[in-house]
Amino acid sequence: MKKLIFLCGALLLATSVFAQSDDDLFGGSDDDFFADDSIVEVDDVSAKTDLSKGVIFDSGTVKVGGSLTASIGTNTILYSPDSTDFGENLKNTTLKPELSALLSVDARPSQNLRMYTKFGFAYPFETNAITYLDPNSSMTNLQFVTSVSDWFKLKELFTDFSIKDTAFFRFGIHTVTWGTGYFFSPVSDMINTSSIDPENPELQVDGALNLRTQIVFPDSQNCLWLYVIPSTDFAGQTAETYLRDTAFAAKADVLLGNCELGVGAFYKYQNAPKVMLTATGSLKKVSFFGEFVYSYGSSTEWTKNTDWDDKSNIFQATAGLNYYWKEPMISLAAQYYFNGNTKDLEGYVIGGHNIAAMVGFGKVFGTKDFSASLFAMANFGREEFTDEALAGMKMAGVDDATIAAVSGTSLTTTAMLFYSPINELKVGMGPSLTFKSFDKNPTISLKLSATLGGGNF
Repeated sequence: MKKLIFLCGALLLATSVFAQSDDDLFGGSDDDFFADDSIVEVDDVSAKTDLSKGVIFDSGTVKVGGSLTASIGTNTILYSPDSTDFGENLKNTTLKPELSALLSVDARPSQNLRMYTKFGFAYPFETNAITYLDPNSSMTNLQFVTSVSDWFKLKELFTDFSIKDTAFFRFGIHTVTWGTGYFFSPVSDMINTSSIDPENPELQVDGALNLRTQIVFPDSQNCLWLYVIPSTDFAGQTAETYLRDTAFAAKADVLLGNCELGVGAFYKYQNAPKVMLTATGSLKKVSFFGEFVYSYGSSTEWTKNTDWDDKSNIFQATAGLNYYWKEPMISLAAQYYFNGNTKDLEGYVIGGHNIAAMVGFGKVFGTKDFSASLFAMANFGREEFTDEALAGMKMAGVDDATIAAVSGTSLTTTAMLFYSPINELKVGMGPSLTFKSFDKNPTISLKLSATLGGGNF
């Protein structure tokens, strides 16, 4: 039985590598709170842009638009090797509602000046527990409170300006899009403050406060990117300590035929220096991409010892492809990622060899009313936690369930069938299999989802 289930999971993964996904699968922007679905970022700020999918106000120089998402989803465990009581699993069905909106404002008072902000709101609101001392009883109690940061999110806030048509500047909070990976991007992780979610790869990652300079070489599409990422910790800072906490990065992009190559570096005082390579290209209708990152030492090693001696050589590399068949509306994205960082916690979470693939079918049963998606992600060769790493995670407050979920080899695969009788309603259902290890039976669950109204405005 175990071998049969494992073969089914492996076959599902193999199928995902040779199939692909459409807007229903990759269109996470319509279903996601902070997806970048309201504006198309341009490198040349002198070029006019438009809010791509919705404009509720347009004076010629100021455009306002946004989107609203209203959805609900459930996940019911049908079988688990840790719990065979189906009735208990059914009672513990998780419910995930989402009601969220984002608003984008794009102002261009002059041809060479642009001001842009994107912010959003999300429900249900998160609550934080605060411990306080009750003066009447001298007892310690818990109080649950909701702060602004639990429901409001500033996604981007920046200004663009330029010098002639050669140097272009952007200052503020914005996402740095110099990585090429779809499911994984170690290059993107060098500057941005969050990583790509492989199950929602279209979701926009969080960017840091930085000053970006783009220098375009005349009569070519080659350019140089320079970044200054200042510290956001102003308490007790002097000019000297603030400069030490400021990071610097640079990247050069060169176009060679139908292939674009990038080379760059990242440096911050008493932190792991990094160098990187990127490549994108195409062969007929198939698009390819790749990244390579070398780090001298890990974050953990530099935190413990700021000397340049006795540091590890850490390598990260990824390669992938994507393709879209216009008929019969099938799209594919697949990516391999090797993460050689076994020193930091994130290296344990997604260390070793990783494979992710998405397949989307925009038309099922001969109609667009039905669509389907298939997602699979596997991890191989992740090292077991050392005693030191376990102790560090315990001190950081990581619970046992999370540690168990990211230990050893794993495979997750989900297949969903969607039905949309009208544009304002889309329901879906499908099974999900999770292998925590290949020598045990998987956890099998049933996922249901419904998108109710919403859209762009």
